[in-house]
Amino acid sequence: MEYLKELANRADLGTWQSWSIQYRVLAVVLGLFAAYLALRAVLPAVLRLLRPALFIVVVLIAVWALFPAETCSIEVVARLPMLCAR
Repeated sequence: MEYLKELANRADLGTWQSWSIQYRVLAVVLGLFAAYLALRAVLPAVLRLLRPALFIVVVLIAVWALFPAETCSIEVVARLPMLCAR
């Protein structure tokens, strides 16, 4: 970490305001590219893990659409203000 701080001090990249426009644009583009690569790698695994929860949510919404009063009588669901605000 000290090495990176020393490199930043040598490049005079201490604060964001001291950076030139070219370096700011380059930093934002590289940050967005890194985020894109991370999402591409992580998102399929997360969706595989969340698939059962997403299925339960879809079923709950379908049951709520058919029987809103009965669904809101369930204690856990009754705490959700978006579903049981009526």
